[in-house]
Amino acid sequence: MTEHAIKAFGNANFTSLSGSSVPRESTAEYVEYRRCWLENPAGFILRDFPMHLDIEITNRCNLRCTFCDKLPLLTKDQMGDMEMELFKKIIDEGEEGKLWGVKLSYRGEPLLHPQVVEMVAYAKSKGVLDIYMNTNGMLLSEDMSLRLMDAGLDRISVSVDGTDPVSFERERRGAKYDRILKNIEKLMALRGERGYPNPKVRVQTVRLPGLDMEDYTRFWSSRCDEVGAVDFKEVIERNIDIVRDDWACPQLWQRMTIEWDGTIMACNNDDFRLLSPGNVRTRTVLSSWQDPLVKEAREHHRAGRSHEVAACKGCPWRTTQIVKLLK
Repeated sequence: MTEHAIKAFGNANFTSLSGSSVPRESTAEYVEYRRCWLENPAGFILRDFPMHLDIEITNRCNLRCTFCDKLPLLTKDQMGDMEMELFKKIIDEGEEGKLWGVKLSYRGEPLLHPQVVEMVAYAKSKGVLDIYMNTNGMLLSEDMSLRLMDAGLDRISVSVDGTDPVSFERERRGAKYDRILKNIEKLMALRGERGYPNPKVRVQTVRLPGLDMEDYTRFWSSRCDEVGAVDFKEVIERNIDIVRDDWACPQLWQRMTIEWDGTIMACNNDDFRLLSPGNVRTRTVLSSWQDPLVKEAREHHRAGRSHEVAACKGCPWRTTQIVKLLK
């Protein structure tokens, strides 16, 4: 390891371009959650239970985006919705472990799940502070917006790349730009009419080459709480090593991912499930968080040897962050 300090950033791949969609709660617990989210990875401080879980309630999607690198590879029998009882099992354990946040999406479109509103309400009833989801916005109707609001959704992020309807619909096949725009504007209006502080609304884009970020921010900043950009992943083959011994991935100290069928992953970029300690149907989240396989990965990252972890070697997210540091 070099003499430099290890770099582990809480949200290294995301840039807020205006405002913030993170609810500014006054409770001491919420303040502690946001502090730990940033500071724990940097100091390699491991909480007894994950701070956050990405729970993939469905991997089905109503769009066929040209740039999607996950869903087109799945067969029909590899797609499905998480059962409500399995979701409750996860959330119930989270209540015991003082789980702070959940995101009800990974792959797929969460609003396709017939019980998505009930899932939000159940998580809120069990004390989850920050309930969040990513959506493409097509199914964010007035009725759905009202139901999610009443259920206690804290944040929602709508993916809208750019401001040009033609290019947007060409890349996001099946999407209708005007409908998504109206859905976002209606959600914001309904929230104001109801006097609810949440859900906070973020509109975000992948930071694509050629996209004018100033124009994008200017257009969307008056239509939502926050405009954001996610890094465009560097396209580098997995078998190519890129070494930066003062970098560590924050996810290993923050969160875990659970797919719709219960598969547990230590990282939401582990496409080949190389850091999967098992399935939540047969083991707990807690035991998975403390699994020797995951512990070993943390030790490699802490020692500046993330490139020696099979799941991390050539990971596009890891590569993107290191390329940023090398510039």
